[in-house]
Amino acid sequence: MRTVKQKTIVTTMNKKTIISLLISFVAISGQAQTFTPVVEDSIDFVVTGTTTSKSDSVASTPCAPYGQRVKFPIKNGRFTVTGRMPRNTFFQIGDYEGNDLRFIADEVPTEINLVTGEMKGSEVQEQFIRCQMREREIHKMVIPWWESFSEEEQTRIQKMRNGDQQILTAKDSANVAKFNGHMAEIVAANLMNIRENLDNVIPAYFLYTGMSSLTDEQMNEFMREDAPYAHHPAMERPWKQYYSIKKQRAITGKTFIDFEAEAPDGTKHHLSEYAGHGQYVLIDFWASWCGPCIGSMPFMKQVYNDYKDRGLHIVGVSCDKDRNAWLKAIDKHQLPWTALLSPAGKGNALDLYGVYGIPTVILIAPNGTIIATDMESKELKTKLEEIFNDNK
Repeated sequence: MRTVKQKTIVTTMNKKTIISLLISFVAISGQAQTFTPVVEDSIDFVVTGTTTSKSDSVASTPCAPYGQRVKFPIKNGRFTVTGRMPRNTFFQIGDYEGNDLRFIADEVPTEINLVTGEMKGSEVQEQFIRCQMREREIHKMVIPWWESFSEEEQTRIQKMRNGDQQILTAKDSANVAKFNGHMAEIVAANLMNIRENLDNVIPAYFLYTGMSSLTDEQMNEFMREDAPYAHHPAMERPWKQYYSIKKQRAITGKTFIDFEAEAPDGTKHHLSEYAGHGQYVLIDFWASWCGPCIGSMPFMKQVYNDYKDRGLHIVGVSCDKDRNAWLKAIDKHQLPWTALLSPAGKGNALDLYGVYGIPTVILIAPNGTIIATDMESKELKTKLEEIFNDNK
């Protein structure tokens, strides 16, 4: 399986580090959008293969989404993975030394070398492995470079890239540029893997793992109800993200949507108490259990300190279901802005604003018009500088 550090460099391509499946459905233009998966008949499958791993077993795990792990022994460098699952299910086989590959459950026996990617199987299986080997070649270059940094340096590079920390030296600039270059390579490979397979189910996997890196135009290109992969079970998350993004685009430029939420003292408050009264309002959607949300707090505190006396009011809206966890997080991190609680569910604040992943910010103008949705730190910083430099 991938190490934690390997996951770090790969998953940072995603626009959201945590994608929260908080929305059961999202209404767009008055019509409820839903996802109906097509679960095909279960079949028996078999994958035999070789590896140079010193481990005594490989692990097979359903993925996109992940399921229960099952171990199969390695004997003299060979293994056999068998099972029964719905046809076209994605599953992963790994040897605990980073030689992980994903497979598609089908009736054709597959023979694989986990280290080199050499294989024999169905046409779609062979194509799926080729796609992953394309990514693996990029990772061979990226991961050793990334692991040459300490965890502290890695965090610093990511903060500089996101605009949460200032780039101070030429070395900083070079590291951020190299990081961005690697991420661009990964995104390009993901796009190629999707576009080369629009006639089969493979895009469902790459949309599940890389949807957040796509532009609006690319989403519109790939998210088609008539596509062969459209109703694959792995598409549930991409469709929810897509519907949510469409909703955020639809509400931008319109009057804010009011909602009721709970304050720390137990009283009920409405967004309309803060928005539409001559000040800019920044809604920060977060949760106590969300690592990236907590990681963004220093940046948000800087935003608060820079603009609280210049016409910006921040409203932190948590989707915590555990009220005590929310209160402890507010106290622990000493959050100075208005705090409200709106637990996840149909009709809550996140649902109303089409929030599919956290942290997410929504910026509202003094007249109550929604200016922008779902901005990254760098985008938010630029937007606020633009607004308040003009209003000095």
